[in-house]
Amino acid sequence: MRQKLVITDLNKSYGKKEVLKDVNISFDEGKIYSLIGVNGSGKTTFFNCVDGDLVYNGGKVELEDENGERRKLKFDDVGLVLDSPMLPDYLTGYEFLYFFASLHGEKDEKVIDSYFDMVQIKEEDRHRILRDYSFGMKNKIQLLCCLIRKPKVILLDEPLSSFDIIVSHQIKEALVKMKSEHIIVMSTHIMQLAQDISDEIVLLRDKKMQLMNSIDIHSPEFEKYIIEELSE
Repeated sequence: MRQKLVITDLNKSYGKKEVLKDVNISFDEGKIYSLIGVNGSGKTTFFNCVDGDLVYNGGKVELEDENGERRKLKFDDVGLVLDSPMLPDYLTGYEFLYFFASLHGEKDEKVIDSYFDMVQIKEEDRHRILRDYSFGMKNKIQLLCCLIRKPKVILLDEPLSSFDIIVSHQIKEALVKMKSEHIIVMSTHIMQLAQDISDEIVLLRDKKMQLMNSIDIHSPEFEKYIIEELSE
């Protein structure tokens, strides 16, 4: 039996503005879930609640083990990749990734280089300071940090929006390969991405989440169906 991320009666408000209301859903290890909702529906808020960056108003966010025992998530359980990366300006890409990997027990320079190769950051760019990186390159570094940590729960907020088609393909392949040992939830507005790698679709609308059990992700009518559901 695999582990699960279990959300029970989750509520989050900003003052009088209610964003998430009585959210009840579980996410299984070994699957990639696409979280789909209109802008402002609360996707990033949900991720921040699970990650522990936001204090929610009620409910539980727990990890359920193979025996059905549940516990509150710890920092090391969750990796969150946001669409706006925050990295130190005055380290080179290589210095930062080597330092980060060393903190997690990896000091082999060949392995560090293989991470850069995965997202196609060139040799000369690896030794430039991060301040001079493009937005897309910073996003690559942020994603690599998450992959190095290997947390049980991986949350991806619009993960491929700033990547070119080749790197997007490589990242998709990496996610599919690693999903067997992780719980992966990604928000996306790219229907093709959801169809390419998702095992399940979750809609966030009217402050609640709904697992779309009956939908055929690979159907030609998939995008039309999702748009109709979100428009109701």
